[in-house]
Amino acid sequence: MPAPEMMHAIRVHAYGNSEKMHYENVLMPKIEADEVLIKVSATAFNPLDHLIRMGVVQETFPHKLPYIPNVEVSGTITEIGKGVKNLKVGESVFALLNILSNGAAAEYVATKAEYVASAPKKIKLPEVAAIPVGALTAWQALFDHGKLESGQRVLIAGAAGGVGTFAVQLAKWKGAYVIGTASESSVPMLKELGIDETIDYNQEMVEERIEDKLDLIFNLSPEGTNEVSNWLHLLREGGTFVSITSPADEKVAKELKVNVVNMSVQQSGEQLAQIAKLVDEGVLKPIIAEKVKLKDLPELHHRAEVGTVRSKVLITVAE
Repeated sequence: MPAPEMMHAIRVHAYGNSEKMHYENVLMPKIEADEVLIKVSATAFNPLDHLIRMGVVQETFPHKLPYIPNVEVSGTITEIGKGVKNLKVGESVFALLNILSNGAAAEYVATKAEYVASAPKKIKLPEVAAIPVGALTAWQALFDHGKLESGQRVLIAGAAGGVGTFAVQLAKWKGAYVIGTASESSVPMLKELGIDETIDYNQEMVEERIEDKLDLIFNLSPEGTNEVSNWLHLLREGGTFVSITSPADEKVAKELKVNVVNMSVQQSGEQLAQIAKLVDEGVLKPIIAEKVKLKDLPELHHRAEVGTVRSKVLITVAE
């Protein structure tokens, strides 16, 4: 019998602190007919990764332990299932993986081909791994749920984070007037991305700064339901409040005749292909705060536990 093919990966062996994560040799994944095998170039850290590992969201995101974390990937296809027609071996790709399956904190990952798109060519392949979660979440919030159109006014609460920076860029590409909340230190970066106005959430109240009615509010902030419900008064009648964090009060929304949506990101290879085109056209770029190696992922999780991880962190896998 031939020896089983092995790979290096980070696995979480039990819910709890980062000491439950181990860099080790594991079996390479096998693919099904509708899947591809990707040699991982890089993955990226998301705050949800550390909440899943801690076990605080295990009812929503149950995992069979041990599991390999991380849902974002860029890399090269090394094998395709017999039912896959639109991708080929050797192709550079990126994807948002199934959050309940083994992820990309490994040298190889298997995923359904429908989640995969050809990687943009104008930026380095490892950096492409910082795109899927942020860009897809922003795309779906602004366009699928928010129906944002040129000339409309949008507030992005939490504009400087991994999702917010993509939301600013996509909203400006669409032709919207973009206002964002952020700390003072993030203002230069947001101005470089083309934002029209910024509100320093440490110094100013959103309700006091917004004078003209908004068409859309995209909430990425840690504010509670009471606070974000106050923002509903800033929307024009028929406007929309979209949140990936705290939901707004539906009773208040009904009284004001505005729409409220609480969303989570959905996988879409088709939308990733559109996003890749915008990256190659120079419309979009990922904002990466730092880079670490795969074996250092447990230390990154420890830093997340104590609150010292800011913005997007890239985890490089292939040298």
